[in-house]
Amino acid sequence: MKKQKKGFVLAEATLAEVNKQLKVNLFVIIVVGVVLGSNIVHFIQEKTVFYAVLIAAMVIALFFVIKSRQVLKLKQRELSK
Repeated sequence: MKKQKKGFVLAEATLAEVNKQLKVNLFVIIVVGVVLGSNIVHFIQEKTVFYAVLIAAMVIALFFVIKSRQVLKLKQRELSK
């Protein structure tokens, strides 16, 4: 029997899988951006520490999501050659 994959493994990924992950990654970037914008609006209105910490956490999350997108793009270029 063939073993099923438990998750996405970049080293073993095909071009189709990388493209799918890039689409998911773009969706996550959009969602994180919208939530970040919402948190910024709430922070401007209320000026609470909670929203300041939430904004910092969302910026860090957005940074890592963008970095993962760059890695996926590199893998896509490698597989396209």
